[in-house]
Amino acid sequence: MRVRLASCLAFLAACSASAEPVRAYLMLTTATAPLGNVTELQIINTSSEELSFTGDLFSHRGEALGTSGASLSDAPLAPGARLALTSAALETRFATEPWTHPAMLEVQADVENASFVAMVRLRSAPNGLTTNLNCVAEGAVHSVEGIDQLDSTYLRLINTTDERITDIRGTLRDADGDVIGTGNRRLLVSLRPKAGAWLSAARLAQIVGSRWNGQASLYVSHHPGLKLMNLNVIGNETFANFSCLDRAPNMRGMEATTRYSVTFTARWNAADHGEVPGGAHFTTLAGAAVNADADLWVPGELASRGLENLAELGQTATFLAEIATKTAAGDAGESITSSGTGATGTSVFELTVSRDLPNFTFGSMIAPSPDWFVGLSEFPLLDGEGRWIEDTGDMGLPAWDAGTETGTEFSLGGTATNPPQPIRLLTETVGGTIEFDDGTIDGSYLATIRFRRIP
Repeated sequence: MRVRLASCLAFLAACSASAEPVRAYLMLTTATAPLGNVTELQIINTSSEELSFTGDLFSHRGEALGTSGASLSDAPLAPGARLALTSAALETRFATEPWTHPAMLEVQADVENASFVAMVRLRSAPNGLTTNLNCVAEGAVHSVEGIDQLDSTYLRLINTTDERITDIRGTLRDADGDVIGTGNRRLLVSLRPKAGAWLSAARLAQIVGSRWNGQASLYVSHHPGLKLMNLNVIGNETFANFSCLDRAPNMRGMEATTRYSVTFTARWNAADHGEVPGGAHFTTLAGAAVNADADLWVPGELASRGLENLAELGQTATFLAEIATKTAAGDAGESITSSGTGATGTSVFELTVSRDLPNFTFGSMIAPSPDWFVGLSEFPLLDGEGRWIEDTGDMGLPAWDAGTETGTEFSLGGTATNPPQPIRLLTETVGGTIEFDDGTIDGSYLATIRFRRIP
């Protein structure tokens, strides 16, 4: 294992000593040659025996490109030897036309548990400088350039798994550690298996609602198999990969359990949200610490009877009974309730989470309404490194439609939806004048929530 780790660090490359494939995360093609950015894949045999290699190539959409399991060499590679494949050579071996967006390549050796590494070299025009692309991070990247910097940042998010990753969220922090704009904003609704997507610093500023100076760190919600690449364009012509770093040992945040002070803040006001109905309020908050199997409510799925009652009437009894069932099955902790608020105000409570139950689910009715609510579904309190998040900052809570009642007014006068519809972000014209779009009114949230870890 020490030899394998040394190889990874020495080459800043993907490496393997098991059946898990080695990945080349950003393979360009001859179609981009006029731009001057050409990649070369290098595979180094760090084992003590000859190895042959095969590969599978995936487009930016996660679709297979060309021949599956294509051979990457004509002859076995000797111990210590290096195989270099240009973009043109890969197109030939996979019998595919040049692809127009960066692709991901998965490489396998013909000997189980053999050790080898892969490195991707990018040559930039017009200066011909070369950088290693095949270095990725998990959970966070730390060189996101602000508006005052000469360099530009482009982030690549890559799903290396065979399952779709949904609701990818992020929080930007400045050099002082303060949250930039709004924390826990959605970066991507979903990312297909084996797919990749770009986010520029300019797009991040739009997402969080604020620009910044200097360098920032982006902390991304925990999703196993989600890789992050931090590329900065220097002088408008040379790419540099800032995904690699070394870490000092730090056991803080690795405890088995922890406690949070949670602050729910209602922010429903006429200045930001148009006319506020009489008697506007948020009902009792009800929820629990959960694992990924609790499924108390899930976007895109039908509401349970408990969530229906909570969203339509603000009644929590059935929802709490559903939590109790999940508690008995080991998928949830003890239920938590906290007082509701008026249109504005706060509700504060404490939450205990564990590594078995590291997420939080809750709901609170937007009242009066047909079946609209705010809440979180299995929000993770562990970061990408498996540490407890210290402080989320104020996170916007979008409005959700439970899909159980029809109606376009702030009132309880809806009729049952038949058949019921999946839970979705509220996108509706309310009262003929108030436009909800993806759960917000002109990007403004009706409520926010903040988790602060208790020392």
